[in-house]
Amino acid sequence: QLEFCIETFDPNAKKHSDQKKELLALRMAVEDELALLKEKQIKAMDEFRESEEALDQAGFEFLHPVDENNDEVLSRRVKMVEYKAHLSKQEEVKIAAEREEIKRMKTMKASTKVEGGA
Repeated sequence: QLEFCIETFDPNAKKHSDQKKELLALRMAVEDELALLKEKQIKAMDEFRESEEALDQAGFEFLHPVDENNDEVLSRRVKMVEYKAHLSKQEEVKIAAEREEIKRMKTMKASTKVEGGA
C-alpha cells in the first residue's frame, strides 16, 4: 500500500530507485578503484624511498616524484583556468554584442515611431 502511495505521488519512483541503485554500485566501484590506486601509491613511495635515501646521501639534487606530480597537476589546473577564462571572455563579448544589437533595435524602433507619429 505504501508503494502504491509513493508511485501515486511520484510516477517515476521506480526509475529513481533503479538509478539510485546504479549510482551506488558505481560509487562502490569508484571507491574500490581509488583504494587500489592509493595502495599502488604507497607501494611506489616505499619502493622509491631507498633510491631517495641514496640520492640524498650522494648529495644529488632531484625533484621528488610527488613534487613533480604536484607541479604537473598544478600546471594542468592553470591551463584549464586560462581556458575557462578565455571561453568566458568570448561569452562576455557575445553578450555585449547582443546587448548593443538590442539597443540599436530599440533606438531604431523609437525613431521609427517618432517619424511615423510626426
